[in-house]
Amino acid sequence: MGEITLWEQAEKPKKERGGPGFGAYVRPWVTGAAMVPAGMAAHALWGDAGATTGLAAAAITAAGGASTWLTWRLVRARSWYTAVMATGTTGGITAWLGLATVAGTGRPMLDLLIVAGGALAGLSNAHTFARRSSGGSGGGGATAYDRPLPTWEQVAEVVGLSGTTMRVTEETELRRVGVVQLRPGDTADSIQGALASLASAMRLPRRAVRAVEDPDDCSQVRVTIVRRDVLREAVDWAGLPEELVGASIAEAPLELGVYEDGAPFTDDLFDHHTLTVGMSGSGKSNYGKLKAVQVGARADAVVLAIDLAKGRQTLGPVEGALLWSAYTRPDATAMLAALVHAVQDRANHLAKRGLENWQPDCGLTFVHVLIEEAAELVEIDTVVDVLRIARSTGIHIEMSLQRGTWTNLDTDARANLASRICLGVADERDAGFVLPDYVTEAGAAPEAWADRQQGCAYAAVKSQPANRHAVPLRFYRATNAQLAEAAGRCGDQDAKLDPITRAAFGAAYERYLARRTSGQAAGGPRDHDDQEHSGMTTAPKASRAERVARAVAADPDHDDEAAVTYATADPDPDIDADIDDPVEMPPGAALGGQPPRRSREGAAQARARLDAQLQLWADQGHRQFRAPELRDALRDQQGLVRARGWVITELARLETEGRIIHHDGGLYEIAATDRELVPA
Repeated sequence: MGEITLWEQAEKPKKERGGPGFGAYVRPWVTGAAMVPAGMAAHALWGDAGATTGLAAAAITAAGGASTWLTWRLVRARSWYTAVMATGTTGGITAWLGLATVAGTGRPMLDLLIVAGGALAGLSNAHTFARRSSGGSGGGGATAYDRPLPTWEQVAEVVGLSGTTMRVTEETELRRVGVVQLRPGDTADSIQGALASLASAMRLPRRAVRAVEDPDDCSQVRVTIVRRDVLREAVDWAGLPEELVGASIAEAPLELGVYEDGAPFTDDLFDHHTLTVGMSGSGKSNYGKLKAVQVGARADAVVLAIDLAKGRQTLGPVEGALLWSAYTRPDATAMLAALVHAVQDRANHLAKRGLENWQPDCGLTFVHVLIEEAAELVEIDTVVDVLRIARSTGIHIEMSLQRGTWTNLDTDARANLASRICLGVADERDAGFVLPDYVTEAGAAPEAWADRQQGCAYAAVKSQPANRHAVPLRFYRATNAQLAEAAGRCGDQDAKLDPITRAAFGAAYERYLARRTSGQAAGGPRDHDDQEHSGMTTAPKASRAERVARAVAADPDHDDEAAVTYATADPDPDIDADIDDPVEMPPGAALGGQPPRRSREGAAQARARLDAQLQLWADQGHRQFRAPELRDALRDQQGLVRARGWVITELARLETEGRIIHHDGGLYEIAATDRELVPA
């Protein structure tokens, strides 16, 4: 195969020019002037021929109309300017010749030609000058935006894809999109494996070429070639649309950003949960707050939010759009427990109505739960329980964290997060934990953004078709002032909560409301006794009987049944204790039901006991296990007590060392080697 030249300009530096020459400016004016003799000739031939004049004018119009239509079909996939100018010029020539055939080229026909033709020629010159200015002088400095791309056939031969052909479906100054017909027997892998080579052959950035297999024909691949990164600049949020304040959550999706091709990115929250991942500084929190405000503005939707890392620093501007927020572990635990009750009661309510899924006017408020920095949450088992059954009850859960590794997120939880959003990450391994394989294989590379382009993301969400999952987008940029103003327009969130969910939330939610009403922080004092000690209330302390009565009345588990009171003699009436009073234990004693304290082994000794337990299992032929099983065995057989996070971290280390294998579903296997595990 001979040498193939894709960029002739680079081979012939003597012919390089700074842009279009003088002829490019003169050409449209010459074309306009040529219409005068063409019109005079048409009029001389058919202008005074009676009925023939009309037939000739009709024929010219019909031929010109066909030419105009064909021009539109040929150039409509290119830029809007090219489509308008080419079609307009063809149509204008047709109109002029038809009119000149009948009326001649005198006034006012000549005036019409001068005005319309001059306008088109002037626009053409302006565009020519703009293209020259954008490219800079000197062919050596030209960018992909300024020079034409080589044909697919030229590039395909260079990268070993000769025999494939492309049918261009869209070509603009920003990108080229086409359908590539593969060679018989080839699959999309042949192109997806050559994306970097294709980009190099076209002198584009490494990640400028994407390829997605046609879902209906695996011999065809949709290839997108991006010539300019239009997402480099942030897109400012226009604010909360007035028409959506007070509308139903089902009436319109949430508009959260814009795709690379200019189409808006929208998302709905029905019948799925979402995993959002992005490194610090990638714009993850801005996206979460933007979504929360838009949900809180709807008439039949509320937002619950947990952030144990930055708390009010992140969510403070949108608190007016939140029904319930939790910034401490006790508050988060109480909220998650309330959610478990709510899921069960809401499912029973829908079952009584004969509904399989939440829908508007079903009597339940839609609930969006945002869990920021989910890796900080220790109640992951509770979250998994909620994820499994909450989807159909009108509860959408979005878990947001910096890395989606299985050490940060439980495998069962990940399996229930069907929609995935990945902002900038540190490397492609982090992207692989979040995005489906077909998205990364198509060329998605969020690691190219890292924290340098805040808000850029790939969204493999259920509400968008699969062929949009590999198209990059950028979430709108909203300032805290904008978000606070929008949150202030969301109205009273508590007034939207339905009775079923309110009752299920129970006393925990009522305590939160009481604190919020009194102006306390969500992470502040937790009950009236704490308030009394902090000086925030002057109400006298209630008696024990009054507190018990109040607790019984607030308990939703009584189901309106009459409480049974047992009147027994108090053996020590001088002691006035409450259920919330701290219990003081004697030295060395432990309260029943509390988790055992961490044992005191050092790091090396703890790892040695872990290795000993795995060696014991290997000797017994017990090679497959799960993390909870290992944790229990370490406690019961090795006397080593460690938190779940320590066990997960150590398992990750052992997997990296090749000593264990991590299977799907949270199952681990001790690797079979010639040399069994040796204690560290």
